[in-house]
Amino acid sequence: VNYDTPAMSTTSTPAYTASSATASVGGTYTVKKGDTLYGIAKRKYNDGKQWQKIASANPGLSPSTLKVGQTITLP
Repeated sequence: VNYDTPAMSTTSTPAYTASSATASVGGTYTVKKGDTLYGIAKRKYNDGKQWQKIASANPGLSPSTLKVGQTITLP
């Protein structure tokens, strides 16, 4: 029996949806020129209205205190 054949493989590629991608965001992000909390949330969570999650994970952070070069936590 040849176990190297693709037919014997048990590995599958998971299907990703917006909700599964959201669950794995986490980490940090360095703010770039032109960024807004809404824009970062839209890129990272596919929903700009989630910007408050980012603000909550970063005490003292608000749309008016966002600064270029700042590293923020993404929940």
